[in-house]
Amino acid sequence: MFQKYKVLIIAGLVLIIAIIAGGGFWYFNKNTNNNEKDKTAFNTGFTLLDDEKSLSWSEVVQLDPEVRAQFEQKVTEIKADLAIAKEKDQLLADYNNLGMYQKFLGNYREAYDAYLESLKIESLARVAWQNLADVLLKVKAFKSAEMAYKKAVELNKYIPESYVKLANYYKAVGDNNNVEATYKLAIETIKESMESDTLVLDAYAEWLTMQKRYDEAIKIYEELIVKQPDNKAALERIIENVKNKK
Repeated sequence: MFQKYKVLIIAGLVLIIAIIAGGGFWYFNKNTNNNEKDKTAFNTGFTLLDDEKSLSWSEVVQLDPEVRAQFEQKVTEIKADLAIAKEKDQLLADYNNLGMYQKFLGNYREAYDAYLESLKIESLARVAWQNLADVLLKVKAFKSAEMAYKKAVELNKYIPESYVKLANYYKAVGDNNNVEATYKLAIETIKESMESDTLVLDAYAEWLTMQKRYDEAIKIYEELIVKQPDNKAALERIIENVKNKK
């Protein structure tokens, strides 16, 4: 009888040790992952706000075989250059170019990692934040993409492209109120600078046309004619097309 209980006690102890060990392994991995995220957030200012497991990190992109080969060759060349690059500007350029070509190839995880490396070197680089946001939108990390696009605007509030990109994000998620609010904010803000707002106005007018708000779109196109007299003929054709939709 004693021998039977002894066996049961030993089996119980083994089970408890296994549970503790397994729990420890899980806790260690969990903490390691959290520490890595905390470290990335500290070094870049970026935190992934979406569930990483639910994201689409790659895509089969239809490319001409010759173009694909060229992009893959570029990736190989950039990686070779990164292995020996030491200057900050060169590293930044390499990581941003690597992210760009990986994105073209549909390798969004690799593009994401490249842009994070760029932000670790220079966390205030507007273009890197904007490029990262483009990748995040591709993988459907919507919360993170919005944050990154807003960060790009924050870093230089006078860059028209940043507002257009943010508005395009809101289009992608079907938030028309914020689409329009972004265009209006851009127009008001850029007035304070020497930058041209024509890129924003053109995107705003196109969106208004899509919303069937034709009179408002025409008014903006007429404003663009004043600001871009060299494009008068093309803009007049667009206005005529919008009128035909009414």
